[in-house]
Amino acid sequence: MHSKFVEDKVLFLLQEALSEDVKNVGSNDDLINLGLDSIKSVSLIVALESTFDITFEDGELLFENFSSINKIVEIVTGKLVPAT
Repeated sequence: MHSKFVEDKVLFLLQEALSEDVKNVGSNDDLINLGLDSIKSVSLIVALESTFDITFEDGELLFENFSSINKIVEIVTGKLVPAT
């Protein structure tokens, strides 16, 4: 799946989770500064799993994996790449 498509979906889901406009957020900005707390993180993770039909393993559910747009796109894209 094209990373631009993934990034656009991640931005949409992040905006929903934060109830904030994220179009001016940098790809590496720390999302905790935008109000991404543990409750909103869970909401975002559930939305990512549902939207992309993926499952995060317990060991992946670390805040640092979801602390920036780039990190979220990276982990989601990694889940979408077919295993060889």
